[in-house]
Amino acid sequence: MITSQNELLERVRALKWVHTIDLGNGIVTPGMWAPSPTILRALDSIDFRGKKVLDIGCWDGLWSFEAEKRGATTVIATDLNTQRWPQDGHLTFMLAREALRSKAIYRPDVSVYEAPRVFPERDFDVVLFCGIYYHLRDPLLALSRLRQAMKPGGIIVVEGEVSLDRVRCSAEFFYKGLHSNDPSNWWVPTIRCLHEWIESSYFDVVEEFLPPQPAEPKETLADVRHDPKYMLPDSELAAFDRDGAAR
Repeated sequence: MITSQNELLERVRALKWVHTIDLGNGIVTPGMWAPSPTILRALDSIDFRGKKVLDIGCWDGLWSFEAEKRGATTVIATDLNTQRWPQDGHLTFMLAREALRSKAIYRPDVSVYEAPRVFPERDFDVVLFCGIYYHLRDPLLALSRLRQAMKPGGIIVVEGEVSLDRVRCSAEFFYKGLHSNDPSNWWVPTIRCLHEWIESSYFDVVEEFLPPQPAEPKETLADVRHDPKYMLPDSELAAFDRDGAAR
């Protein structure tokens, strides 16, 4: 329990933060990443009121708390603490949650690939998938699993680095070489490639938000539709193909 602003400030200073989160009364966490204006523009286009939100890879919880502030009634914030640093990183989320008097539910043990199993209700209105796909060896599998966790008509915000090339459909893969001196960076797709990753996972690209410099979100609308480009959709996505669902 936080008993004073001085105590909160001391506890904030004792932890290593990634996100810059305004905790109120002049206390802001000393993170490396301030709220992205581009992601904020994408969130401005969504009505969060009364919605159920899933935040994948929440880290300190910046976007979880933002969704709650915008009126989401249920926010589930997930991370996979075995894949993040420091190993006591959950302490930052829990302190911010306490300071903000948030009701967000924190799950530090959820892989994106396990989303449909962990959340069998599959009723999320909004999924926040920010700063994640390029850190995954299997981003297409992740999109398939998130599609299965959402309700029809839901919205997913997909944010990450892209190449601004709109002509080529390709993705650069980093294993032996480093991208931005970060060994956790696996992929940098072109804009066209990211669109096709998203669309092949039974989402429709509704709106695109780009900053002046490279490159951030895509906002997409999930719905059941027929995709004539598949001879037969794979088992991950067959339920979302109208022809497949009718069989």
